[in-house]
Amino acid sequence: MEKDFGLTTREAAAYRDIAEGRPVHPDLVARLTDLGLLGHVGSELVPLDPRVAAQRLLAAHRATLEQALREVSYLPALEALSQHYAPSQFYGGPASKLLQSKEAMNAEIGMALDETTRELLTAQPGQPEDRDPEVQREGIERARRLLERGVAVRSIYTAAALEHEPTVEYVDLILEGGAEVRVAHDLPPRMVLTGSTLFIDNVVVADEDPNAGWCVTDIAAVSFARTVYEAYWARAVPWETARAALRDAVTSTRQRYILRGLAKGGTQATIAAQLEVSEREVRRDLEDLRARLALPSTNALLYWWATAPDHGIP
Repeated sequence: MEKDFGLTTREAAAYRDIAEGRPVHPDLVARLTDLGLLGHVGSELVPLDPRVAAQRLLAAHRATLEQALREVSYLPALEALSQHYAPSQFYGGPASKLLQSKEAMNAEIGMALDETTRELLTAQPGQPEDRDPEVQREGIERARRLLERGVAVRSIYTAAALEHEPTVEYVDLILEGGAEVRVAHDLPPRMVLTGSTLFIDNVVVADEDPNAGWCVTDIAAVSFARTVYEAYWARAVPWETARAALRDAVTSTRQRYILRGLAKGGTQATIAAQLEVSEREVRRDLEDLRARLALPSTNALLYWWATAPDHGIP
C-alpha cells in the first residue's frame, strides 16, 4: 500500500509537542514513527531530524520517480505519431473551433499557412472590395512565399473581380509567380483550405462578430470541402481566358448575372434582392442592353442570350 506523506495539523502539532517534551496520543506516535520522524533512545521517545527522514523517503522512491520522468519524456514523441495515425481514421481529432474576430481568424490562417507544405485553396464569392495598399502588398508577398516553398496556390473569384482593378493587379502578380486563378458566376461559400485545415464563415453561432469564422480539422469535413472545391474549380474559367473574352463582351458583369437569373426562371425582383440593388436598376440594365442590341423585348433578349458568345463569360 502506498504511503501518504502529507501531515495533518494534529500530526504536525504532535511532532512539535514531542520535540518540546510534552506527551502525545499513541496513535499519532505510530504515524510519525512510520514516517521516520520519531525514534526511541532506550525507553525515551525522541524527535528525529525531518530532513534526514525526507531524504530517506526520497531515496526509497527515487527509482520510481526516475522511471516516471523517463516515461513522461516519451510523450511528445508518441503524440507526434498522430500525423501517421490521423489520415487512416474516420475521426481525426477535435473537429472545429470558433474564431470570434477577424484578428483571430487571420492569426489562425497565418499559422496554418506557415505549416502547410501542400496547398492553399480559396473561394471568394463576395463582391471585391478595395483593400488598403499595404494589406494588398502583404497578400502578394504571402502568396509569393508560399509559391517559392512549392505550395500550390489556387483561387476562384466571382466575375465581378474581372473588372475590379485592385483585384486584377493582385491576380496578375500572383499568376506571374505560378498561382492558378479561375473565375465563375456560381461559387461555393467562402472558404480557405490549407492542407488538412479548413476555414469557413460562421454559420453556427448567432450574434457573433460578422468577421468570426470556424477552423475545421475533422478529416471527413475537410475532405468533403476539398471535393466540393474541385467540382467548382472544374466548372470555372481560367482567369486569362475570362479577361480575354471580357475585351469583346457586349454585356457587363451585372447584366450577365441578371440574364442568367431570368433564364433560370427568376424574377427581376428576386434578382435585384440578390444583387442588393433596386428593381429599377435591374430594369435599366436590361433596357440598356436591349437598346445596344436593338431588341424589342426582354424575351427577345433572353433568346439572344441563349446562344450569345457572352454566355460563356463568367
